[in-house]
Amino acid sequence: MSKIIAISANSMRKITTPQILKGGLYLTWVAIVLTWVTTITGIQGKRHTIQTIGKDSTPSIVTAQRLKTSMAGMDANVANELLVPPGQNQDAVKGYEERFKAASERLVLAAENITFGDLERKPIQTIQLGLGEYISKIQQARDAHVRGDANASLVAYRAASKIMDKKLLPAADELDQVNLQALEDTYNREKLVANQALLKIFISGAILTTTLIALQLFLSYRTKRNLNPLLLVATGLSIAFLNYTVGSFLSASQQLRVAKEDAFTSMHALRQGRTAAYIANAAESRYLLDQALAAKHEQVFNENVIKIAKSPNGKTFEALVAEVTANTTNNLKIGGFTGFLADELNNITFDGEKAAVLKSLTALGIYISIDQQIRQLEQSGKHQEAIALCIGSKPGQSNWAFNNFKKANADTFDINKAEFDKAIKQAFQDIAGFEVGASVVLSAIALLVLFGLMPRLKEYW
Repeated sequence: MSKIIAISANSMRKITTPQILKGGLYLTWVAIVLTWVTTITGIQGKRHTIQTIGKDSTPSIVTAQRLKTSMAGMDANVANELLVPPGQNQDAVKGYEERFKAASERLVLAAENITFGDLERKPIQTIQLGLGEYISKIQQARDAHVRGDANASLVAYRAASKIMDKKLLPAADELDQVNLQALEDTYNREKLVANQALLKIFISGAILTTTLIALQLFLSYRTKRNLNPLLLVATGLSIAFLNYTVGSFLSASQQLRVAKEDAFTSMHALRQGRTAAYIANAAESRYLLDQALAAKHEQVFNENVIKIAKSPNGKTFEALVAEVTANTTNNLKIGGFTGFLADELNNITFDGEKAAVLKSLTALGIYISIDQQIRQLEQSGKHQEAIALCIGSKPGQSNWAFNNFKKANADTFDINKAEFDKAIKQAFQDIAGFEVGASVVLSAIALLVLFGLMPRLKEYW
């Protein structure tokens, strides 16, 4: 064993100072290349994730949800139009046209932002074709309504509502789910890959810095000289570059987390709640329009209201709001309270968000209370009074309460959307220009090492 050690020590003594310096130079360059590759690969992967979540999937998800609410809004407005004699509900006629225009625009937006091929293209095509069929049936219902043929109008409207329920709304859900799944997959993969990329960046940067420090120490020890200025600058640049890269990478990851977990989670719950509200609103009008299927429409209304918010047994929404308002802790979870608004309440993060959610909850409670009055009037044989309460927009009437809910919902969504956009923008800025910056800095380090070692190498030529 002692012989082996002696041989190894003898071999090491045969390695000359120029050989060590050259080896150190080449090792530094290898470390620089390795650092460049890991940095660029990691940053580009991070940028792709930010692009997918911030610019591809999320806008498509929001567009799909908005498309769905527009179509459900069309149906609610046309039902309101058919509830009264022709020409007596111009607000409903206007609302239908506005919702149709919005649906058309959002369908175009969805088509322009196709990212995942046929998975998105097929539901978009289904909506495009189905929307034409729906509009045709609605026109038949309107024409029969003008003629005074209530039976023909109802038959045509039933056919249209079947297209809406069985084809259009499910296709919008499918479009939403395609992008939602892509977003979830990308984000979950990102959390794993990002840690690996960060570790690779740190290791490669540490190797580069360690090599530079070792060269500096070797020169100081072997040549008995002070620190090499160019090597010292190169070492400082290496440390600064590693610190900046890791910091930027972590900052981008944090901004991505804010965008996905804090903002988008709330955005999606709020949009789903808004869509369910539109479907419930249409079911409320259908309840009065199609009395033969009133029980079915009442069930649809109740099912969608529960999706939005289900209060714990025996607790009114008013009491629920009071309880949450009095709660000054970060834990706003209430046992037995479920639904999209409950999901949002459990994810309160930003200023003004809690107050906006509580406004939504208050408005929903009022809307449900008015709906109960509509059903009581209808069951008491007061059909016209029930219709007036259903389609009215004055304080205390159904559309007034529904519009209040929509506004509060939109205000809450806008708070999260603004924070989402802010986080995505900052994430892009955190890693902007890294390809050029890394290339420049690492090239500068390579040159500094070369020029720092050249005078020492020339001493041995």
